[in-house]
Amino acid sequence: MINYFAPVPLNASKATVHAFAEQVAERLGFGPGDPLEPLVARLGGRIEYRTPVVSEGRLPESILVESSNRFTIFVASITSAGRDRFTIAHELGHLFLHFPLVSQTHPGQGMVATRWVNENDAIQQRAEWEANWFAAAFLMPQAKFSSTYWSCGANLPAVASRFGVSLPAAEVRAKTLGLVH
Repeated sequence: MINYFAPVPLNASKATVHAFAEQVAERLGFGPGDPLEPLVARLGGRIEYRTPVVSEGRLPESILVESSNRFTIFVASITSAGRDRFTIAHELGHLFLHFPLVSQTHPGQGMVATRWVNENDAIQQRAEWEANWFAAAFLMPQAKFSSTYWSCGANLPAVASRFGVSLPAAEVRAKTLGLVH
């Protein structure tokens, strides 16, 4: 029987997580705007879209990892395509960043990560930040995002469209990269 453990954060800097995410995307041959579904399938995972029972405004976005090549990402069926892409990349962040540490500590066991964690649980809050940092850089690599931003005349809706992300995700990435204040 598999037991499922919570993610173990790396406690790496945001820049380190960003660089790692870009390396993972490059190694996997994933480019900005590419569909995530075939990538997830190639990695041995599957995506389940579920009609959520919304509790306290929280959607049931999560990943259940049985092994590094057997996992399920759960996405709410009521969110936008851009939000879904970020959610899927976020959950891949847990797979690439946190599952190896869980696997080292608990060989042969699984991991479960949910998007909504106790606000008083600093360890899980940190794991969520790291997964968000991973998703941002995985979907919107720095050099490509910056060049697209300028080639689109700093038009963030156009940039978001090119990368297949929501406008809020593009806005946060632009701020993180110092393109806007």
